[in-house]
Amino acid sequence: MDTTATTPAAPAAGTTADDDASAPSWEELVSSAMLGTDRRPPAGSAAARDLPGVLLDAAALHTVRRRAGLRPGPAAPLPEPAPEDPRPPLPEAARLRLDQLLAGRTAPSPAGRRGAAPDLAELLPQWLALADRHGYKAPPAALPALLDAARARTDLRPQALRLAGPRGLWLARLNPEWRFALRGRGAGGRLPSPEDAEGVRALWDEGLFAERVALLSAVRAEDPAAGLALLASTWSAERAEDRLMFLDSLRAGLSDADEGFLEEALDDRSRNVRATAAELLSALPASALAGRMAARAATCVGLDRTAPTPTIAVEAPHECDAAMQRDGLVATPPAGRGERSWWLGQLVEATPLPSWSARFGGRGPEEIVALPVADDWQGELHAAWCRAAVRQRDPAWSRALLGSPAVPPATGPGTSSLGERAQLLSTLPVEERARWVASFIAAHGLSEAFQLLGVCAVPWAEPLGAAVIDALDIAREAGSYPWSFSGVMGLAERCLAPEAAGRLESLTARPDETEESSPGAGDYWSEAFQRLVSTLRLRAAMRAELTPPPPPDASAPPPGP
Repeated sequence: MDTTATTPAAPAAGTTADDDASAPSWEELVSSAMLGTDRRPPAGSAAARDLPGVLLDAAALHTVRRRAGLRPGPAAPLPEPAPEDPRPPLPEAARLRLDQLLAGRTAPSPAGRRGAAPDLAELLPQWLALADRHGYKAPPAALPALLDAARARTDLRPQALRLAGPRGLWLARLNPEWRFALRGRGAGGRLPSPEDAEGVRALWDEGLFAERVALLSAVRAEDPAAGLALLASTWSAERAEDRLMFLDSLRAGLSDADEGFLEEALDDRSRNVRATAAELLSALPASALAGRMAARAATCVGLDRTAPTPTIAVEAPHECDAAMQRDGLVATPPAGRGERSWWLGQLVEATPLPSWSARFGGRGPEEIVALPVADDWQGELHAAWCRAAVRQRDPAWSRALLGSPAVPPATGPGTSSLGERAQLLSTLPVEERARWVASFIAAHGLSEAFQLLGVCAVPWAEPLGAAVIDALDIAREAGSYPWSFSGVMGLAERCLAPEAAGRLESLTARPDETEESSPGAGDYWSEAFQRLVSTLRLRAAMRAELTPPPPPDASAPPPGP
């Protein structure tokens, strides 16, 4: 029922005032429609044969007359003008490429096959990273599609919002579906400068939680001491869940200057806050907590002087007292774990790794890891050292625990878990990481290397790229289906250097099938390598389109007439 009319309607064109007076009211028409025209025919239609038609005609006429009599409402205030964005615009070719990437995923081939065309949706993150690196701004016409893409994919949001810039935030305030873009930012979508003490204080006291977290991170990045003082000023009044998130943000720029605050947080009323404070303190080798943990661990792990050869002896803790629990040890083990091994693992994990050299007679990490461990404690001890190496970002211990990439994972010195190996690799320099994984692939193939490839820097440095291509070529020649390598193929499309396309060209041909080959595998391999080559070439084109032209040479003579 239309109830928007608030003023009497003028007679419709071609009618008289008498006609208007005899016409049924809207309420009468509604009553006839609900009771039925046979029980309550519309006024003035008793002799009509088509009563439902008469009712609908009268309702249509009444609706037009009511709408014609409406008075326009007051105009809504205009939004404030969009702010200026001083960054340079995208080159024309890059702008067209952005429209193509935002248009969506490449359509799959029949029978569920991906086809040879690049997956555009998977290339959008790389395009955004390149555009952000060169400091471009998004075209105004692309902002709605860019914000829609960021709403659908959280992994795109940081880079997409940087490209959208202040105009994207201005637009986000006008559409509730884009309000995610305003989270974690200050008033108007901008954080105050860390030098603006008044603005920082106002946002810290009055802002939303996400805005305060972003503000604390920004201040910490500029002045860690000022960020810590800001957090300490309201710490006792914060909720437990907020204290936990604020404390976790101290990981960036963590230093010995944070020890006093973290030591006090060990007495927090929230168990999760206490555990996080202890974890952060254990990452500071010079902290008092690290020293306490080292002293406890020294009573549990050491050299067995009675053994004929140097051997590590382990005596796990017999209790987890209140002081140990204050320092972050969890007393109750998870299901399936013994208490003493659980306590031992936590102690060793929180002990500064450099302290073990003195404990073992000046031996280095590789010598310590190579020592035999008595009474089947090796697995527990080495696993704790792996966690400590990752937490303390110690590359020397990571190398020792990783061992040689040629050694089978099940017999490695420190760990047999590929997940743990990947975490250890993340502490090594980029080039060393690539070399280690390349040697691992050469020794064990690609099937075991997927997790390890995920921690390597993009684009893959040599010799890692060459090792992946060689392993894929070997699998292709073996004639097996490429489905088991689809994950590695997807990584290669995004992570191989675009210059590798030339080397891959010869692999796009359909390989000869042998008696051992799986039927149709050659077609799948050919298609997969065609897609890989086309994707690498598209990435090269994207890079060229986004690369700004070199500045003109001021010393060059002006062009002639």
